Amino acid sequence: MAHLQLVRFNDGPDLPSKVAGMFGTLSLPSGKSIFTVERAWVGNKPYVSCIPDGVYTLRKRRSNVVEDTTGGKYLEGWEVTDVTGRTYIMIHPGNWPHNFKGCIGPGLTYGLVVDAQGTYRLGVGRSMDAFEILMDELNGEEEHTLEIIPKLREYP
Repeated sequence: MAHLQLVRFNDGPDLPSKVAGMFGTLSLPSGKSIFTVERAWVGNKPYVSCIPDGVYTLRKRRSNVVEDTTGGKYLEGWEVTDVTGRTYIMIHPGNWPHNFKGCIGPGLTYGLVVDAQGTYRLGVGRSMDAFEILMDELNGEEEHTLEIIPKLREYP
């Protein structure tokens, strides 16, 4: 069982969709890091909020959202379990906060990403590539731990 750590470093608005986002860096067992995107904190409200900081169990399971967001390439993905008041929190591809309903999206880049209409929006890029790296790294086991922590902000 591997231990992954997600350090959240920024929350910000997505003005075109009016869905605020939470961004972080996920450290993988190999030492590689990928970026993450979620919806912003809204009191742990299902489908509209990121989950609280804490330690959770990742369990592999069949998921329609993973199948849909990978174009059928993957049928299973990783579910974040043991979250009080929440279920079905999957890690799956997506670029912007509005692509998620309480789930977590991986990316290889972070910053302004252009959408299909040519609008630049704060998000993650190359999400499918990052998802494939994550799936490869976690292959072979059915459970892992995920620790989510905020980046400590220092003020003068």
